[in-house]
Amino acid sequence: MKQELIQKIKKMLESGEAGAVLFLRGEEGDITPAVASDPADAAIDEVYSGDSKFLMAAFACLVEPYHNEKVAVVMRECDRRMLIELAKHNKIAFDKIIPLSIPCSQQLADACVCDHPVPPGCEFDTTTRPVTNEPGGTEPEDGDRLSYWMDHFSRCIRCMGCRNVCPLCYCADCALDNPELLGPEMFPPDIPIFHLIRAIDMADRCIDCGMCEEVCPADIPLRKLYRNALGSLKEALDYVPGLDLKEKSPLEVLGEPGQLGGMEDGYRRE
Repeated sequence: MKQELIQKIKKMLESGEAGAVLFLRGEEGDITPAVASDPADAAIDEVYSGDSKFLMAAFACLVEPYHNEKVAVVMRECDRRMLIELAKHNKIAFDKIIPLSIPCSQQLADACVCDHPVPPGCEFDTTTRPVTNEPGGTEPEDGDRLSYWMDHFSRCIRCMGCRNVCPLCYCADCALDNPELLGPEMFPPDIPIFHLIRAIDMADRCIDCGMCEEVCPADIPLRKLYRNALGSLKEALDYVPGLDLKEKSPLEVLGEPGQLGGMEDGYRRE
């Protein structure tokens, strides 16, 4: 696939279909983001198409404002879904982005327990199949669920890795920094409030990339937690984040701020 990807990038630049291409460059074992606007750029021949996961959506948000022409982005399906959600929240101009979608390998899909390893409209041949079982093992039944999650949450060291790695956690004023909700000197954080706040806040934005769980030093099954929130949202309101640029989150159209019973700032005031 690498040679096909190289040719595709060069063709898009030569034809003017894209004014620049954002991709990962693999050089001497190091993988770094790169932007090319010239089809003769030597970096294109070092394009990376392996299984290491990088959040190209985050890089795209940094690159897009500096280009007047369209920017092609080499991305996986998780990145495409992230960009759709970021565009819904006015964090990127999606009409300036050309997804240059690549499939995940079956090995990566199996490791990620991914049910969307191949982007729609992918131009590269692949035999990768979706994986439909749940990540993180089996969750206990009703009576033991609280103990199960409290045990996991108790290991949290509040490193903020789950928040900081996520391109969709973009709020300038984060509820997780609110001392009225979470004591700043409390380690581990007041459980389960810390993780439940983030799970609820991300319920209509999370696209299930799993990066939060990958960076967690305490091995908390965060992806299972967020999948539970996503499942509740789908069951109640028939909504899945990241699928449709034109489909608004139902949580944004439930009412005006004045109808939220004092919760305009994210928490109920006395």
